[in-house]
Amino acid sequence: MLSIVVSSYREDFFQSLCNNIVATIGERVTHEIIQIKNPGLMGVCEAYNKGLGQSQYPYVLFLHEDLLFNSPGWGGRLLDIFEQDLQIGLVGVAGGLYKSKAPSSWWDIDDSDKYIYVRHGSREENELMQYGFGAQTRTHIAEVLSLDGLFIALRKSTGLRFNERLKGYHQYDLGISIDAHLKGYKAVCTDLIDITHYSKGNIDKSWAESADVFFDLYARHLPLYVSSDKSRQEKKQWERKNYIQFINGAWAMGLDRLAWKYWWRLFRLKPLSSKPFKLIKKLRKERHNSCVT
Repeated sequence: MLSIVVSSYREDFFQSLCNNIVATIGERVTHEIIQIKNPGLMGVCEAYNKGLGQSQYPYVLFLHEDLLFNSPGWGGRLLDIFEQDLQIGLVGVAGGLYKSKAPSSWWDIDDSDKYIYVRHGSREENELMQYGFGAQTRTHIAEVLSLDGLFIALRKSTGLRFNERLKGYHQYDLGISIDAHLKGYKAVCTDLIDITHYSKGNIDKSWAESADVFFDLYARHLPLYVSSDKSRQEKKQWERKNYIQFINGAWAMGLDRLAWKYWWRLFRLKPLSSKPFKLIKKLRKERHNSCVT
């Protein structure tokens, strides 16, 4: 039995998704679809928690509405994954083994630490993004640390909820993934559910600001790893890389306060290195040149 929650802003997308779910979920899966109408009225965490509160079944699936299920009987496969291990709290189709302390998306990790099985594009033309499955493992279920928000299924008995201190439309997936890990539950990815997603994530000013909020809420728990074989040196390199990437992005967006906040973090990470000073020199030069032109 499965409840499906959609934070919806386009009625045509929602109706298309409903028709697709009915056609593909499988006859043996009793389900309900809960539409939370959200044309910019609330953040994703609040919308999803409203849907969670309305749900009547023991498993709840949170979906983007701009996607398409390609594999018939996917609902039974999803429930089977939950039933084979009571410690599985979350199931997704894309995720990673590592989350740096530095502000970053879940996919800002080495490719060998990703598990993804998602098509991107349209119903007619799409490209399969596949990492981990078939290359790093022959199994169809892999434990990860974090999940992508396009598809997150939750075991309701875990008591997990989305962190409403994360406002807007970003970081909600990282928040619930880290919360699940801290409560001792597993998050897993699978390639048994074939999905086409019409859009990709967008890194913009609102994302950067929400990443800063996420840092303030979760930094004390980070970095976190699940079954990562990376050396200590490699992990430090990813921390530096993600700090530098975020600082560059914040500066380019005009978020100088955030750029400086994380420059100091980068400096404290390796105070004897010349890299932080070279970075700020480069950024100031770019700002000067842009003002001149």
